[in-house]
Order: sequence, then C-alpha cells, then structure tokens
Amino acid sequence: MNEPWTPPAHLTAPEQGLIGTVIQVTGSGVVAVCDPELMNRPLIDAEAAFMPSGQIGSIVKIGVQHGYIFATVREVRASENYEATTAGSIFDSHRVYVDLDFMGHQVFTEDGSRLSSFRRGVADFPIPGQKVLMVTKPEMEEIFSAEGADLLKIGTVYPHYKTSAILLTDHLLGKHFAVLGSTGTGKSCAVSLLLHRLVEQLPNGHVLVLDPHGEYGRAFAGISETFTTENLELPYWLMTFDEHVEVFVGRRNSDRDLEIDILKRCLLQARTKDTRNRSLARVTVDTPVPYKISDLVQSIDNEMGRLDKPEKVIPYLRLKTKIEELRKDQRYGFMFSGLLLNDNLAEILSRLLRFPGNDRPISIIDLSGVPSDIVDVVVGVLCRVVFDFALWSRGRNARPILLVCEEAHRYVSAKDGIGNSAARLGIERIAKEGRKYGVSLGLISQRPAELSESALSQCGTIIAMRMNNERDQAFVEHVLPEGAKGFLAALPSLQNREVLIVGEGVKAPVRALLDELPEDQRPSSESPRFSDHWQQAAAGTAHVADVVTAWRMRSG
Repeated sequence: MNEPWTPPAHLTAPEQGLIGTVIQVTGSGVVAVCDPELMNRPLIDAEAAFMPSGQIGSIVKIGVQHGYIFATVREVRASENYEATTAGSIFDSHRVYVDLDFMGHQVFTEDGSRLSSFRRGVADFPIPGQKVLMVTKPEMEEIFSAEGADLLKIGTVYPHYKTSAILLTDHLLGKHFAVLGSTGTGKSCAVSLLLHRLVEQLPNGHVLVLDPHGEYGRAFAGISETFTTENLELPYWLMTFDEHVEVFVGRRNSDRDLEIDILKRCLLQARTKDTRNRSLARVTVDTPVPYKISDLVQSIDNEMGRLDKPEKVIPYLRLKTKIEELRKDQRYGFMFSGLLLNDNLAEILSRLLRFPGNDRPISIIDLSGVPSDIVDVVVGVLCRVVFDFALWSRGRNARPILLVCEEAHRYVSAKDGIGNSAARLGIERIAKEGRKYGVSLGLISQRPAELSESALSQCGTIIAMRMNNERDQAFVEHVLPEGAKGFLAALPSLQNREVLIVGEGVKAPVRALLDELPEDQRPSSESPRFSDHWQQAAAGTAHVADVVTAWRMRSG
C-alpha cells in the first residue's frame, strides 16, 4: 500500500514571512489573496530582514513542490471584481487580491539539501492553495547580484534601496541597449554614469558618442577626445555613392534621376583618375579612396561639353554649382577642405576609434556645429566607418567598439519618407549585424515611438526612465525582450534617476535608483532656473554683441 503523500518541509513549516495564498494560476503569473497588514509590515529576525511586499514592483516568492517561484507585484485591488465598487461599500480589510508576474525560480539540488541559484523562467508552476511569502534580504541579493569581472554597479534596487543593482557588461554590450525616457528625467546623466562605470572597469575600451547638442564634453573631461567641426577630419572621399547623392543631389529634385546618373559616371572617373588608386584590383563608386574634387568637376564639364541642346545642360550645371558651393563654404571645411586629399584613412580611424586610447577611451563627436543639411550624412559616414572597420578587422586583433547615439530618433526615425537616409541605414545595419563583428549600439531617445522599430527591437537591454506619453509607453512594451507588465505600469510614476531595466543586461528585471554623479561628471544638459535668472537684471548690449560674434564665428 502506498504511503500518503507528505508535502515538502518548506511548504508546511510555519513561515514568518507568510502573506497570502495562490487562488489562480496563468502561464505568466498568479492571482493571490493576501493580508494587507502582513504585506506592508517588514519583519526582522536574527537571520534575515524580510522585504516589504505591498508596493507595486515589490518581489515575493511562492513555495512550490521543488523550491520557490519569485514574482513581482503588478496590481493590488480590494475586490476580485475589476468593476468599480459602489459608494459606501465596506471592503474586507483583512484581504486584498494581488496580481503577480513570474520572474524566475530556485529549485532544490539533486540531493535536496539546498536551493540552486536564481534562474529566469518557471521550472515548476504553482497551484491554487500554495503559499505566498515575503523574500529575505539574502534572497534579494541572490536574485540581483552576480559574480565575475563583467559587472557594473549602477545603483540600488527598489523598494528598500539596499541591494546593489548590477549590469552584466558582456550581455549589455554584446546585444545592444537603449536608454529611453521623457525630457528631464535624467537620461543624459544615466548615460554618463554608465560610460563612467564602463571606463573605470575597462580603461582600454573604444567608445564613440554622437553628441548632437555638445553636452557630453564636460562630463568626460580628461578621459575623452572631443571632435568638433574645428578639428574633425571626415574627408568627402570616404562617402559612398549613395552618400554623395544625398549631399550633392538631395532628395527632392525634378531632374534627380538624371543628376544621379551623371554623378555616378563622373565619380567613377574621378576615383580611377588618381594614379595611386590604379594599383588597387578594383575601384568602384563606393571604394573609399582619395580623389580630387577638381577631377569630379572636370569630368562633369567634359560630359556636359558633349551635349548640343541647352535644355539638357541644366542638370550638369546644377550638379556642378552644388559641388562648388559646398567646396567654398567654410562650414563644410571638415569634409571638403583641400587638406583632406591625402590618403590618411588609417590616421583618421586611429583618432576616432581610440587606437591607442592614451588614457582617453571615449571619442565625443560634437555635431552641434555640423550644418543641418548634411548632419544625416555625417552620422551615416561615421556609423558605416565603424561597422566596416570592425568587419574588415575581424580576425586581425579585432577590438570591440561601442557606438552611443544620443537623440537617436533624429537619425533613425520610424517616419515614412526618410527611411533611406545614410544615418538610418548605418544605424540599422549596426543594430542588425553589429553583434557579429563586435560593434555594440546604444540608442538614447526621449521619443521611443518615433524610433525605428527595426533598430529598437534589436536592443537586448532596455533602460527605461519616466514616460508620460501613452504612445511611447505602448511602443516600449511592444519591443521589450520579455514580458514585464508590472514594471511597465510604474513608468509614469518613476522618480528622477529611477530606471526600469529589463533584458539581457540584468539577471532579472529590476527597478533601481541610479547612483548620483559628482557635479563634474554630469553632462551640461540642465534646464535653466528661471526663478534665479529672472530675478537679476539683464546684461547690457555688450552681451548681445558678444553672442552675435560667437554666433557668426560658429556659423562662418
């Protein structure tokens, strides 16, 4: 005769942390009936401190046959009925209904003597009637802590802010990441904190930051090289044919197709005219070899001289005029200066990608002075150069590179009509293929709904800050690498410096408060204090004259 079944000891022993009982189970979570007083009363004993469990996003555990399931609190309600209760109703003060989302599990080892380490997913689903318990501080440490050299401590875990919030460096960078949040929530400071912690641990890294507002130079003073239009070298001959079209022809033109055809023929002639390029086995319109702008103009003149009808000359003249304008405009000197003809690609790449780093592993590309009509091309060229360098250096002492794209929605937009820009194509290529060649992508944006879903969905780790826009919240939920409804529900109520992190870069989804940066490590992105500035009398006209002079010097 079979002996009667006996529940495991951990399910029958009195539990000081007992708060409720499971009453319903689904594939992603459970509904439990809990005692609200127990949920909100942290208990202390000599062995461990129990963590409060009554807050949205708090963590609890459920005793199952082979160990424990850990879950997060998504919703707490006084009635099992989701409909609004009538006025004057008396709620049962001794119970509430709690929706819990599964996080992970711990199971007993084969000999049954101890629990394994925390793992994501569910190995043993609970059933109605099983206990819901508070977690202890050591269990919180087990869930969120990790061992190894590839760890970054960036803050502390909600709700008690005592357990360290840890990022897994290799998983974070190996599968891309995104930092998302509304304006003023601290995205720039979060990025600065992340990069500072990275270079403190990995001082020989290679980080390229695309900075559209010139705000990161101060944050990384002493450990970075800043490139502006004054010292950046990005020669025109680095551009592919499509990038030449975007700069010299543009997107809207009645004779666009004809001008593209002219440019293709003449560009190939210019690239192959230089005797240094003839030694190469194959030169195409896309090959990044130096050529003279004067040779390109001469080829256009030669082609135009063969025509006998004036109306056919207009596309040639328009193309030639555009090239001459760019060549003479000082704002484009970092691309079209006569000094950029030398074949110094190796030197350019060494400076941009920090080979060697010389204790400055970060390159900041200040795009604030780049003319708006070619900023997309500049970003596209930089992204393509990074990717192609990684592609062709594979197996030759290859070094991983991190590309951080601030205000990413400007360059890789979800909007129709600008889907073929050089910047978008370059960033999406890195998002889709960069991992294979050691190129990591960090997308920073205040409008995730305006970001290309193709690029954002490739980010294995999402670091989300406060978002009030429902469209942005819905978009983030859509591209998350794993379900995290309980965390998403907290997005509108996060404090400044608080983040939700889900994905490959953390052991488990986590809500954390980021460490505060020293003043000298913060980007210059603070909003002006109107209450201070408007109490002081404005400076005289000399101040305005100084601003105008600086304006003209910067734009000249």
